[in-house]
Amino acid sequence: MKKVDAFWEMQNIGKTVLEIEFDNKDATNCLNELTSDFETYDYIVAKIPIGKLDIVHSLEDRGFRFMETQIELAYNLKKHTKASSYVKKLSDQAQCKKVNTLDQLNVLLSRIEEDLFITDRISLDPLLGKAISHKRYLNWLNDAFHKEAASIYEVELKSRDIGFFYSTTLDSTTIYGVLASVYKKYRNRGLGLIVLEAAFNWAKEVGYSKIITRVSSNNLEALRTNLNLGFESKNMYHILRKANFS
Repeated sequence: MKKVDAFWEMQNIGKTVLEIEFDNKDATNCLNELTSDFETYDYIVAKIPIGKLDIVHSLEDRGFRFMETQIELAYNLKKHTKASSYVKKLSDQAQCKKVNTLDQLNVLLSRIEEDLFITDRISLDPLLGKAISHKRYLNWLNDAFHKEAASIYEVELKSRDIGFFYSTTLDSTTIYGVLASVYKKYRNRGLGLIVLEAAFNWAKEVGYSKIITRVSSNNLEALRTNLNLGFESKNMYHILRKANFS
């Protein structure tokens, strides 16, 4: 079991937040060590490996609520092939533009509308909601901009910025794909594949061979898209939360 005081969430949701990650060796008696934490923090997030339903049920007995199942996916860039002639044609015309300045970042942030990430567990939480989720994503990207390991790119197609992707380096061969999205005005045109293809091409060009990402069970469209592109499922975790406010 690992505990992290997620102090950065204060600027996002205005609450003290504790994140707890359980592993397969943990038993329900470890929850006794957390009794004080369960009452001290405003918002507690628990991440439990699949198969540990004993811990899930014990947390539910302590007032936790299920929010999502998080699926960890991996993609081997060495096996990468373009999905279709349509994707190849448009992706060959797309360009990646690195967000290098605060002005560029602010333009990107202005294009992220409040309902862009509506399947996010914060957005779906009735005690938090879309506005807080939106603020959290903007802060997330703003913080990432100042970190050396992070890379934020907009994707341009036919002189129009259609979306963005944000990743962070895990090691010399692997990146974690944190976010990728098409801007709202370009949705429902099949352009999400172009944004992902641009991210794949960029990652290969700079020398990475593997992408790790995570998808929520609340976002079936993203899960289906990633699996169709060749991502493979590696791990799954149940995410529960306890809120000491109403």
